[in-house]
Amino acid sequence: MIYLYIVLINIILIFILYVVLSSKIKKNSKSTLLDTYAGEVENLIVELNRAVEDVLNISEERIGDLKKLIKKAEKLLKNPEVKKTLSYSGPEPAKHRQGDMDKVPVLTGPGQMLERTKHLLSMGHTKEEISKILKINRAEVEFLESLNKI
Repeated sequence: MIYLYIVLINIILIFILYVVLSSKIKKNSKSTLLDTYAGEVENLIVELNRAVEDVLNISEERIGDLKKLIKKAEKLLKNPEVKKTLSYSGPEPAKHRQGDMDKVPVLTGPGQMLERTKHLLSMGHTKEEISKILKINRAEVEFLESLNKI
């Protein structure tokens, strides 16, 4: 009877050892590793697709916003008062800083204020300084700046 118990215990131990070893072998087999890597690559592709989709959606929204802004600017440019402001060719504005107006190109015709504003902004002037130099209000400077960005 003792031999029977010893044989049963040995069979159980051999079975447990077989299960443990076979699972370790399966984990390290080429097909299992390939399946694991293939699953990881598929997950990466799904994440990449989501990220690209998000970027495309954001880009489409921004393109739509830019189209709206362009239409708005075109409507504003058709307004005679805005045209008058942009093509203002009144007396030469007073100097704010020494030599600033020497650097501002003298322009005639439509877009004179737009070009002057663009030039002064590129020189690093603040909107308040530009409004004083060109003798226009700050809102007009901001409007001309927004037109330069388009």
